[in-house]
Parts: sequence; structure tokens; C-alpha cells
Amino acid sequence: MEYIIKNAKIATMDRENPFAESAVVKDGKFAFCGAFSEAEKLVSAEAKALDCGGKLLMPSFNDSHMHYLHYVKTKLSVDLWGTVSVDDIVNKMSTAFEHFDRESGLWLIGEGWNHDYFTEGEKRFPTAKDLDKISEDYPVLIMRACYHVGVLNTKGMMLMGLNSEKAAELGAFCEIDENGNPNGVIKENYFDEVKSKLPYPDLSVLIKMMLESQADLYEQGITAVQSDDMKYAPEGRAYEMLDELKKASLDGRLKVHYAEQALSQTKAEVDDWFGHEHYKMRDGSFKVSCLKILSDGSLGARTAFLKKPYADDPSTCGIKIYTQEELDYFVLEAQKRNTPVAIHAIGDGAMEMCLNAIENAKNAFPEYYPRHAIVHCQITSKEQVERLCRLGIMPLTQPVFIDYDMHIVYERVGKELAETSYAWKDYLEGGVHEAFGTDCPVENFKPLRGIYCAVTRKDCKGNGPYLPEQAVSMYDALYAYTAEGAYVSGDENLRGKIAPGMEADFIILDRNLFEIPEEEILEAKVLETYIGGERVFKR
Repeated sequence: MEYIIKNAKIATMDRENPFAESAVVKDGKFAFCGAFSEAEKLVSAEAKALDCGGKLLMPSFNDSHMHYLHYVKTKLSVDLWGTVSVDDIVNKMSTAFEHFDRESGLWLIGEGWNHDYFTEGEKRFPTAKDLDKISEDYPVLIMRACYHVGVLNTKGMMLMGLNSEKAAELGAFCEIDENGNPNGVIKENYFDEVKSKLPYPDLSVLIKMMLESQADLYEQGITAVQSDDMKYAPEGRAYEMLDELKKASLDGRLKVHYAEQALSQTKAEVDDWFGHEHYKMRDGSFKVSCLKILSDGSLGARTAFLKKPYADDPSTCGIKIYTQEELDYFVLEAQKRNTPVAIHAIGDGAMEMCLNAIENAKNAFPEYYPRHAIVHCQITSKEQVERLCRLGIMPLTQPVFIDYDMHIVYERVGKELAETSYAWKDYLEGGVHEAFGTDCPVENFKPLRGIYCAVTRKDCKGNGPYLPEQAVSMYDALYAYTAEGAYVSGDENLRGKIAPGMEADFIILDRNLFEIPEEEILEAKVLETYIGGERVFKR
């Protein structure tokens, strides 16, 4: 396959040759990028032409952190995004339950509620008493939009063995009522444990759904994802899931470049993970890129771990999932195998622990240079930002998070800390490799929403800006969503730029992001998506 790209405005993401008008694709890779007059000399008379009609062409997007299998599974759940009260949740779940197949063996699950968006009644977490209004006899689970908090009804608690004794063992991971009984609200690691035990369709069905849902990614111009899926596979079948994705990549069914960020949550799980060869998987379009670790929760749910108590709830600093010693162990086990870690950290307390753990590992095994990352990097002091840059740690950030967080961050952490947080430009100026993503399904995986937030520091309704000095340029925002994503997964010599030798993964947009007013960014659409020079989507 050979063709020439012409009449295009190409943003290459190659800083030595940032813009061009033409390119040549041969055998799935770019053979040339530059002037049309030069490109013409390099193709045969039989070569076809891709006329872009003056549109913007650029590398396709790479989401540096998401939960793709979870996204696929949300298609089986009740949509609770936009609910305005606890009663609204109960009503929507009750309506769905009327048509639910109770012989399926599946639970009734709802996803996406956020109590901060409630406009009626109390702004609080629902409880088992609320969900029992939906059903007392059938298990129900609802998941907060951050996916760090869930709520079970009484039947669900019974099936999971969640009683007063278990709640006492769980401590901060389970809320209790005035009598010491669980009230249905579960958090962080225990919530993940519950999710991993839920009945779901067979793994073969889920794999089929994952492959079919690639079309959703193509429509948004995404051809590479870095995804945390291990706890979303059917219980006991996570390794089998990796094997099936490997098979799909080798036989061509999995076209999206897929990097697994493999989550382990206990010492036993880490030891088991490194006792297998799966952590070395590099096959076709599929690879395992790192060990994923969770160190705290979410800002909205007040489970992100802060150094000081929350400004709007002095009774808590959030949840510290591990001791420093436990976190150090996880990172050391990866470092000594030259394997990167990607650690979830939102609060400044968690950030401090992650920085300590990575620096400790680097000092213990200085002969290795894995590309360690911290995912989210939201609530930070100036000193922590500088230390992260000094250590060369990659921040995997989600600019779209400020669509919600800019409205709560001052309340949650106070003015001083709020004004040194979400420091995207400081990371870039500090010389580290910062890559953008969405944490989907926490946020929709549409890249242009994140790009808008990155360059404007406004929410998606145009409110703001929040810390406008941390806004980045359009080129830097697109670079973080393309070339830097490839760097994070170790694929910077394969994709992420339009340059000779790079895989021909690219998109054509309906308008030029470098020329339009900022409010139009959210209206822009991907017209065509290509992987290896082959068109996989056309609007």
C-alpha cells in the first residue's frame, strides 16, 4: 500500500519539523513528511492520493490512562450521570429494575452519580436503606463517578458477607451507622474487591465487546490506550484476559495499540504477578507496560490522602491505602526488574509517599532506568512538583478533571494548596514527559474535551479560568496526547509523530485547532482515523 497525502495542514508532533503540507505512506508507515513537491518525487505513478481538502491532519490520540474494560462493562449498567438527588437515583434504578432480566444472574448496577452535583435534597452518599427501596431481594450496587466509592443494598451486603464484624476489619474502607453496622457505603480497595467478585458475562463475551468497542475509540481519533483492567476481569481470570488480548492482537482483531497497566493491590498479588511471565508481554498491538498501584482515593469523595485534614471536613485526611513501607516494597519489586510503575496519587499526602517510594527504589537499584509514572498528580505543593521533575517521573494527567474539580478544589484543600495544584505547565517546563488522558469511564474519553481544558483552564461550559498561568499551548496539549503517550508506553520510536519510519496512525479533523476560537475546540470532530495507513473510521 502506497499513497501520498496532499492538500493537508499537517501538525507532525515532530519538533524538528512541526508543520508540513504533505506526507507519503508506504507499507503502513510514513516514508516522508514535508513539501508536496518533494513528496511527489518519492511515489510511483500508481500511488493513490489522499486529498485532505485543506483540513488539519495529525497523529492519532493516545490515552495515557483509562479503564477500557470497565468502559465496555458500563454498557451493561444503568446510566446515573446527571442524577440530581438520591431520590432521582432510586427512581432511575427502580425503572431499570422493572425491565431487568432477574434470571440473568447479574446484579443490578448503576454508574456515574456524583453527590456534589445534587440540586435536590441533601448532598450526601446514598446508603443501603435508600437502595433497599429499589429491591430488598435482589442485589444492587451503584458506583460514584470517581469509581472510588460504591453503595450496596442489604441483599448485596449479605451476598458479599459484609456484616458488622467485617466492617470493623475494613475500617476506613467501609462506612458504618451509629450501631456499628455497615451502611452500604464501601471505598477504595474493598470496593475494588467487591467489583472483582461481581457476576458478569463470560470472559469470551467481554473480549468480544472490547473488540467491538474499538469503533468508539476510532470515532474520537484514539488508536492507542494505556488501560488498567486487571480488577475488571471476571474473578480469577485476569491472566486469561491478557492471553486473549494477546491472541486478538496477533490475529488482527485488536487493532488499537493496547498497553496494560497491570494493577496489583497486595504484597501477595505483587509477588504472584512477578512470578508469572505476563509482566514481560510484548506481542503485536498488545503489551504489558507497567505495574499499576493505587495509593489513595479521589478528591470528590474525600478519599484522596492529604497531609492535613480537608478544609471542608476537618475530621479526615482521606484514605492512605498503604504504609510507606508497603508502598516501598511494591516499587522496589518493580525497579529491580527494570519494570515501570504507574502509581495513582491525587492528594499531596499520597504524592509525598509516591515520591519517597520511587526515589528510594532508584537509590536501591541505580543501574536500572524504568520510566516510572504517577497518575493524576492533582493536589501538589510547589516543592513536590519540583521534586517530581528532578526525579524524572512522568506525570500522567487528565486535564478534563478540572471541568469538575475547579469547582470544589478550594473548598476541599484551601486556597494555598489549591493554587499550586493541577500544575500542568510547571511539569512541562520542568522537562519531564507529561502525557494526557481521561481515566475513562471517570470522564468521557473524548480527547478534545481534555485539550480544551488544557489550553483554556476552563470547565466545558466556559467557566473560569482556574490558574490560567498553568494553561499550555495547543501544540503542547496535542503533543501530550500523542507523542508523549507513546513515550510513556515505550513506543516513541514507533508512533506518536508524523515522521519517516513512524507507523501511519493519524487523524483528519473538520477544523484547524491552531486557528479556531477556543470555544470551537469542543465542537471539533474527527473526520477520519487511520491505523497503519488503513482507514478504520470515516464520519
